[in-house]
Amino acid sequence: MKKKITIYVSSFEISTLDYVDKHSMGHPCVTSHHGENVFTEFKNLPGKSWDGYLADDQMKAVGIVSEFCKENGLEYEVVDIRNTSFASKMKLMFKGIKAPTISLDGEKIEGIPTKKDLRALISK
Repeated sequence: MKKKITIYVSSFEISTLDYVDKHSMGHPCVTSHHGENVFTEFKNLPGKSWDGYLADDQMKAVGIVSEFCKENGLEYEVVDIRNTSFASKMKLMFKGIKAPTISLDGEKIEGIPTKKDLRALISK
């Protein structure tokens, strides 16, 4: 049986009122009568969107685990704490799971892991 690493992350929602995508920028409806684009002060949506948005440390942790698993033929799953039920959130809280946390067979690494940390985790 293959080992499966679990990565716990916690996304957050971004209000789309302050963001606009590239396709909307060129739409004729967003140009005022004076030829100015009404979205000139708006930012583009972040490229690292998840089901919501992940902080940089969480994206880095997912990337490291993903690359490590690909190199070593392991499976992994990403669990977004924000999208779990209240009971599941409470269970994770009692286990001391904070985002980002990498877990395998009851062992866990909090924060951004190194490949050395991950090798030690799968060797236990």
